Amino acid sequence: MTCQGRGRQLYLASEIAAESRACYKFIPKLQANVDSGERTGGDNMTDAWKEWEGQVVNAKFRLRQYLGGSEHSAVFLTEHGELGLQNAAIKLIPADPRNAEVQLSYWKLAANLSHPHLIRLFEVGRCWFGNTEVLYVVMEYAEENLAQVLPHRPITPEEASTTLKPVLDALACLHSNGFVHSHLKPTNIMALDDQVKISSDGLCRAGESSGSGGEPGVYDPPEAVGEQISAAGDVWSLGMTLVEALTQRLPVWERAEQADPMLTEIVPEPFLDIAWHCLRRDPQRRWTLAEIAARLLPAPNPPMLPKQMTASPPKAVANCSDGRSRPGSGGDLGRLETAQPSREASASQLHRVQTAGG
Repeated sequence: MTCQGRGRQLYLASEIAAESRACYKFIPKLQANVDSGERTGGDNMTDAWKEWEGQVVNAKFRLRQYLGGSEHSAVFLTEHGELGLQNAAIKLIPADPRNAEVQLSYWKLAANLSHPHLIRLFEVGRCWFGNTEVLYVVMEYAEENLAQVLPHRPITPEEASTTLKPVLDALACLHSNGFVHSHLKPTNIMALDDQVKISSDGLCRAGESSGSGGEPGVYDPPEAVGEQISAAGDVWSLGMTLVEALTQRLPVWERAEQADPMLTEIVPEPFLDIAWHCLRRDPQRRWTLAEIAARLLPAPNPPMLPKQMTASPPKAVANCSDGRSRPGSGGDLGRLETAQPSREASASQLHRVQTAGG
């Protein structure tokens, strides 16, 4: 088996032969699913991916445990000895000759991004397992994600605010570098060492066509099919995620209709106002990240005037915003309780699951 990491061939000939023989017996089920082009049941694909446990990628990344995935990707627990990380995550996807180089180039670009609220990518490469070529990316391992909290309870307004701020900051970093997240949803909002982070292994370039031929997901904006990907699409997905996190239900809307989604008054302010402005069908009418961040801030208290002074009309204040200001990071997080949460609980005790962002 020949594996490449950043363009280097890392296996000796004897290791190639031995590992190819060891891996080949696990390939037929997966290869049949890939070649058929058919969507395969989740249980079948889970069984196929789980059989890869124990294999070694790039002579150093052992697939210790299958964490989750789909018919076209899987995430395993591994380790990164060179960086001294006992736990890391590695994502595998069968290489498509039509876009493999594009996918690798995106991962490499994302690996160059540095932000405290983005999952870091450490290494990317490609590898042959028998007759199947696989692309891989090694990244930070986040033990928890928001999707695992919501079956038990909604998050509190305090948790929503504490979680939303770093997500806004990470999105602002992506957008300022010409990227769109394009997969924002609860499974891709994670906690690592008491910090909220969003995934970075599925980024797209702003302005690309969204016409992928697949069915749009429930978090995707109305323009997800046939139009260009833009930062406004991330704002829509953020609104959907915010409503679900606070109510355990997605907003009601019909993709084929022209009406905006219906929002329930159970969503507390300021999040109802934020969600309403995120979920406008017209991308041009959605709020920017800076506008969302500003709405999160409490209204300023009016200045106290000395009694002997007569209040005069307030002077006009120049708006110094250039429209590109980035929201604050919101700092580190505590843990979300899955039992009855206290009002002081900060966001993000999330269950220990790393999923494959889709």
